[in-house]
Amino acid sequence: MTHHIGRFLSILVITALGVTVATGLQAACTDLKRTADAFFDGRHLHDIAIVSTLGLTDDDVRALGDVDGVKAVEGRYGETAIVDLDGSRTKVTVNALPAAGTDAADSKVMDEPYVVDGRLPADGDEVAVTQGFLMASGLRIGGKVTFSADDTASSTGKGSESSDAATEIFKQHEYTIVGTVIDATDVGGGEGSSTAFRKSSTVPDHTFFVTGDAVNDDARDVYTSVILTVDGAADGQSFSDSYKTDVDVVRTRIDDISEKREKARTDAVKAEANATIDKEKAKTDKDLDDAETRLDDAGRQLGQQRAYLVMLGMDTTQIDAAQRRLDEQRNTLNEQRSKAETEFADARAEVEKTDEAQWYVRDRTALSGYSSIDSDSKSIEAIGTVFPVLFLLVAVLISLTAITRMVEEERGLIGVYKALGYRKREILAKYVVYALLACVLGGLLGDAVGFIVMPKILFSIFATMYQLPAYHLYFDTAYGLVFAALFIVAVVGSAIWACRSELRLDPAALLRPKAPRAGRRILLERFGPLWRRMSFLNKVTARNLFRYKSRAIMTIAGIMGCTMLMMCGFAIRDSVVQLRPNQYGGVVAYDLMAVTGDDDNADALRRLRASDEVKDVLGVRVDSGTVSAVDGGREENVQLIVIPSGEEQRFDDYQHLRSAQSDWSAALGGGRRLTPTDTGAIMTKNAMQMLGLQPGDSAHFKDSTFSGVDVVIRDVAENYMGNSIVMTQKLYERLFGKTYRANGMLVHLNGDDAAQMSFADALKRDDAYLSVTSVAELRHEFEKNFTLINTVVYVLLVLAGVLAFVVLFTLSTTNISERERELATIKVLGFRRGEVRHYVNKEMLLLTLIGVALGLPLGRLVSEGFTMVLRMPGIYFAVHVHWASYAISAVLALGFAVVVTFVTNRMLDRIDMVGALKSPE
Repeated sequence: MTHHIGRFLSILVITALGVTVATGLQAACTDLKRTADAFFDGRHLHDIAIVSTLGLTDDDVRALGDVDGVKAVEGRYGETAIVDLDGSRTKVTVNALPAAGTDAADSKVMDEPYVVDGRLPADGDEVAVTQGFLMASGLRIGGKVTFSADDTASSTGKGSESSDAATEIFKQHEYTIVGTVIDATDVGGGEGSSTAFRKSSTVPDHTFFVTGDAVNDDARDVYTSVILTVDGAADGQSFSDSYKTDVDVVRTRIDDISEKREKARTDAVKAEANATIDKEKAKTDKDLDDAETRLDDAGRQLGQQRAYLVMLGMDTTQIDAAQRRLDEQRNTLNEQRSKAETEFADARAEVEKTDEAQWYVRDRTALSGYSSIDSDSKSIEAIGTVFPVLFLLVAVLISLTAITRMVEEERGLIGVYKALGYRKREILAKYVVYALLACVLGGLLGDAVGFIVMPKILFSIFATMYQLPAYHLYFDTAYGLVFAALFIVAVVGSAIWACRSELRLDPAALLRPKAPRAGRRILLERFGPLWRRMSFLNKVTARNLFRYKSRAIMTIAGIMGCTMLMMCGFAIRDSVVQLRPNQYGGVVAYDLMAVTGDDDNADALRRLRASDEVKDVLGVRVDSGTVSAVDGGREENVQLIVIPSGEEQRFDDYQHLRSAQSDWSAALGGGRRLTPTDTGAIMTKNAMQMLGLQPGDSAHFKDSTFSGVDVVIRDVAENYMGNSIVMTQKLYERLFGKTYRANGMLVHLNGDDAAQMSFADALKRDDAYLSVTSVAELRHEFEKNFTLINTVVYVLLVLAGVLAFVVLFTLSTTNISERERELATIKVLGFRRGEVRHYVNKEMLLLTLIGVALGLPLGRLVSEGFTMVLRMPGIYFAVHVHWASYAISAVLALGFAVVVTFVTNRMLDRIDMVGALKSPE
């Protein structure tokens, strides 16, 4: 069967392409998740973390340790701090590792940082930092760094006890950098990676690790969080459903004890506060009683002196004046006593108003790195599920065409086999083995490329997105065999289907040439004026197209499928490119967002308004937090923006709030303008989709101080990058029960992008600003945010292009082989070489044009589904397809057709007229 090597290679290549697409994207994502899982297990990453609005104590740690299914539990200290870098203030998260000599330090440390260079801190004067901090600061190991507590960050968990001093968990002195580490709880995002846009502008940029010795003595009694691992959870894959089920079971048990522990903590905080009040009251009462005793003694002395002077008949004027002064002091003392009683009563009343402690139980989905890996891999896997289906359909189509033609060519040979006594299954085995061998070799090649080459390509992109030390290849034999088997079944099934009709005939019928199809009038002939004006060759071409309907349909379907694949690839690429103008200009209209401390905002706002670089500015409140459904479950990071009263209409000049459209009409942009009201908040669409919420539902929002409130989501806003919740000042004050204070500014700037970025850099060096975000800088850094998606798209476009070429080549060669007698006849009749080529190629190009014309709109329709498939945290894809993509897809398909004609022209030139026209007898 060596003379059928072209068809054999076509089936092999198509199978290899399909298996590569099916296994490659899935394998790369599986390798990513397994690599991350191995890293998490090696760092003993916690399965569940608990934080409380009033902090957690050793009693809480013991109670959590007694929960069935909990393997290990640790209390942890952490706070948000400020570091001065060349005049600009940078937020960092400071975490304490277990102190030396503790049980936690002597056993396996949970969330243990991965040491890249140097070592972990060993005493209270040392610190380990993440690589991004060294890059931003220019410091090296051995350098010195000092940080101070961020007064605007969350409280330390001491609730009503908190004071400025109490919020300082760690000692404020100079630390020596002894190592560079990877934070196991944040393997993606913050270190200047390509997923940084998912973070709020108020989220710390870097992480520091110190020892427990660096914790202030007065902060040791209360932990900021408690982390724990679940028994048996590390045995499974941390992104699997079984892992999530095991963790959810323990979460439910923790929820069962949370109410009791919350009450105990609330009572303890109140008791401690009342004890402090009692101690202060006792001291004050003693001081007042002592003062009253002294006044009584002075009164008695004055009385004795008065009696003595009266007895002597002397003047008592001085005694009377002293008595008046004494009476005034007594009145002052009584007033002080009354005031003290009032103050102590007010203090006790304030203690009673202390909010009840509230636990927040979070699993790994609350970790941005873990959540990003899970969602990103699922989105890529979704692409890897859709595209192989299209490849499989094309493979079935082409294999059916190729093998059907091969069977027809060997019709006489099959008759000889049957005449010689071969049974049907023995004859069929020849073609089954032919198709099977092509599929097996193609499957092996596809598995090799899919499990090795494709992951290595994507690993280079993963390295820019996630902070994992190394990536490892994993071979899933069963998975590779399943997809190879799928193509084998489809292609071998096509071979069996192609042979069934010929094998039913007897040898005599098979040995006779198959009667040519009878000619008949075609539909076009009924349009007389048009038909009469057509040339002879054009009439022949039209008759051939309508005469060989099955061949035309298969050719059109093959080209349509390939064009569809290319259109889907371009649609994803265009949708990614369109994100930038959609977000920065379509939604975000400000040029700069700046965040200050509450006390610094008024002065910063005044200076901005006086700056020549500033057009106008709007003061708002900006905070970071998480949002989830009221009944718990998945959490999404969001940015809270609170609009001051009276500025709701003006806010639209800085951020366009437009009603979200359906997924199928998202490319049209947002709908009606949304105006924030006091009845509910506005949330962006991606967060609503990820949490499964609908307008009118309530969501649970936790701000940076872990204060949680349930808020009604009145409207859903179109947004493409990041998530936010927008509410009015009155709604904010009603929900949180505290007075609104502006800490952020939305600014319109003068000048071009370079001038705006320069101005933003200057603000970053101002101590008053905690965070400065330049929209111009975000636009310039846009490309690297979507390198992964773009790489996947380009790989798929290459594979789709190769598939299109193979399809066109197979269909063209099949067309020539099955019409060899016809082509030999017209050559005998005197057709020149160019005319023969034109005779055949015109048909192929016309069918290609029809396939392209159908494939373009169908590809656009299929690509709409990717809006629902590509759901990633913080990104909403509204499918856009530029007109250039339609043109490029069409040109590529037609270009491949033209290239194929150069190959098939040689086949046409080599047709043996004598051999082709010989009678089979």
